[in-house]
Amino acid sequence: MSIIIPREKPVVRDLNSYYLNVDRLIEHYQGDLATGAVYFKSPIAEGALFFDEDNLINGYYIEEKKGRLRGKAAIEQIKKVASRNNFSVSVFQIPPERIYFWANLSNSKAIYRDLSTEFTDLEGLIKKMTDEKLSGYIDVKIGDGEKSGFLFFYNGEAIGGASGGALGDESDGLDRSDDYKNSLIEMSRKDGGKFTVRKISFTGPGSGAETEKPAKVRTPAAPIKKEPQPRRVKKPKADPERIIAMLQELLNVLEKTITSDKRLKTDFNTLLNRKLSEKADAYPFLDPFAAEFKYASGKIIFTGKAKPSALVSSIVECVTAIAGDLGILILFRTGLSAWRNAFSSEINVFDIEL
Repeated sequence: MSIIIPREKPVVRDLNSYYLNVDRLIEHYQGDLATGAVYFKSPIAEGALFFDEDNLINGYYIEEKKGRLRGKAAIEQIKKVASRNNFSVSVFQIPPERIYFWANLSNSKAIYRDLSTEFTDLEGLIKKMTDEKLSGYIDVKIGDGEKSGFLFFYNGEAIGGASGGALGDESDGLDRSDDYKNSLIEMSRKDGGKFTVRKISFTGPGSGAETEKPAKVRTPAAPIKKEPQPRRVKKPKADPERIIAMLQELLNVLEKTITSDKRLKTDFNTLLNRKLSEKADAYPFLDPFAAEFKYASGKIIFTGKAKPSALVSSIVECVTAIAGDLGILILFRTGLSAWRNAFSSEINVFDIEL
């Protein structure tokens, strides 16, 4: 997949990297634009360097047969090969408030992969991104993948979309109209497709690659008196029986949510066992052949020796994934009020976010 940057009309385009000093080019546009990206393209590779007025904040590099590099490794590789690979170079200005969004897209993590329109509606995923104020994007594949597109979100705000082809064509840029978003929704409902949702976690400056300029160090005139640090309070240990009861009720709520939705013609135990099998690589005790974890007739039987934290994480991941696959995550969370009240202590101990 191509490197994703907001390819609006470039400030400059089609420079030949053979004649460029990358460091001086970056330095010039740091002064001229303050924030932006330099995009490198050749027949066998492409890369991008993201900068603010002081630093190179991230880099991304893809080369055929050699894989991908991110961060400092990508920055060093681009500088190393730019003068001998004859890249076509373009420079794009990015608003300061969005630079860390675009610089961190290459570090995004998939929270849902290949969600089928059989169970998930694109409009529902868009609402999730908005309601939960997520930053990231939805990768949309229509039909068998003959058409594709991206929808980008920054703190829940839709900031534009682009077709798969637009990512390789600087003339197209972002489409910020509702028509583009609505057309993807309509096509996905008509022809079917799959969606992958990727989330960005970033904290602003410093969240990308290591900075290339050393920070200025001030020598204090007098020793700084350290403030006393508050004592860390250990969270209480959860009772094993309460843990099983909490997870059992969580599965109960999910099962009731699914069976009460007449649109969903599916068997809950089949869905659950399939998801348990998918998670067995990360959590071996979920493997059906191990028979350490069973859920039947609304009851959990667990005979394994896994740590409570691992058991809780595994089941929370499973129920979240199932609800997401079916497009009922918001509805499922709405039905958890009584569960949250009954198991507030355990939820706090295990930092469960649902």
